[in-house]
Amino acid sequence: MNGKKIGLWTCALVMALSLTGWPAGRSYAKPATGLEAAFVRDGDLWAKKADGKERRLTQGDKVQRPLWSNDGEWIAYQVASDARQTLKLLHVPTGAVREIASGGWITAQWASEKNDLAYAVEGKLSWLRADKPKEAPSEIARDISGFSWLPDGRGWIASTQSKLLKENDWTPVRIVRYSKAGTAPKTLRELPKPSDAFFVVGTSAFKFSPTGKWVAFLATPTASLSADGNALCLMSADGGAFSKIADMLNDEEWFQWADRGERLAYIEGVGREATSNKRLMLLNAPDGKPIRLTPEGYVDQSFTWQGGDRVIVARAEERKDGVNSASYPPSSLVEIKLQGNRPHRLPAPPAGYSDTGPQYFPRANRLTWVRTNRSQADVFVSGKSGNGSANWIPNLDPVADYYGRWNWETVLAIRS
Repeated sequence: MNGKKIGLWTCALVMALSLTGWPAGRSYAKPATGLEAAFVRDGDLWAKKADGKERRLTQGDKVQRPLWSNDGEWIAYQVASDARQTLKLLHVPTGAVREIASGGWITAQWASEKNDLAYAVEGKLSWLRADKPKEAPSEIARDISGFSWLPDGRGWIASTQSKLLKENDWTPVRIVRYSKAGTAPKTLRELPKPSDAFFVVGTSAFKFSPTGKWVAFLATPTASLSADGNALCLMSADGGAFSKIADMLNDEEWFQWADRGERLAYIEGVGREATSNKRLMLLNAPDGKPIRLTPEGYVDQSFTWQGGDRVIVARAEERKDGVNSASYPPSSLVEIKLQGNRPHRLPAPPAGYSDTGPQYFPRANRLTWVRTNRSQADVFVSGKSGNGSANWIPNLDPVADYYGRWNWETVLAIRS
């Protein structure tokens, strides 16, 4: 075999290994995907465009929680320093950065249709127009726990933070609607006062069903208790109806609406270990009976909807013996067709790796996920059911798993 043939054979072999996701050699295909990503590598913020080109956007920062604006022109992100967070805003076309706020704890969320950013710093909720840098941010409310934009972008729904008045006597949490127009806030519902039966001092962000009729959220107890169990709640958008659905971990990615109708999927089960007692459930809101999708002997640790009739889950064997994280069973992706609960396992990761954090993007018809061995992480992309997978973003900053659960949103944001 001459040198030219050897070279061609080697290139073909490298390409084949890349497309199967094999880690050896760290050489991967870089397909055009119709997706864009903001991600963290070596502590800095990077962007990956739909044409596959990467671009570093910051230098020397410890970046966390990148968030795309609706049109992809802006990225909000946080920088960690000495137990404080600083919220910054980056204009992607020019690279211009401006500091927005700083504090001990920050949450932020873009409006769904405009470049309007709402953010809470230690309970103070404000908003700004990203494309009007000379306008000062507007304060919305104080003593806020969780919040979200209303679906029409004209205001917000937020929860107040419960306060301890005296031993075992807490103020109730109120769910309040605020208007961008400045009209008086409206209390939609007051949650039961904290008690042994329903101990709530705040909430997560709020997720509206596609029809806008229902809102799902987590009612959270104190920080130490919320690590083991929170109440998943369902409320009508006007606050008139309310019910507790299940107990689950404090993870907003673990409850999601389908992209149509009133179908809510969630991972229920108390206990901070993601390796036991974690079951994917399906509920037709508001009155349907929950359906269990996780078989005996397994746990589901993250998921994404594919339309309204199927779900992709990261599934692992259940482990109840309290082993350390280094020996947690690896997870792989499984597609579930909800009609008849018919599971189909996608190609498994190589030995020693887990596939986690699946996301499906219907406009681009692409599935993404993170493949990790705890010291290394890459973002993979494929067709709808895992076909033609390839490493899309190598060398993503790995995140520490918390009892077998990863929060990839701290280092990765994808848009289509």
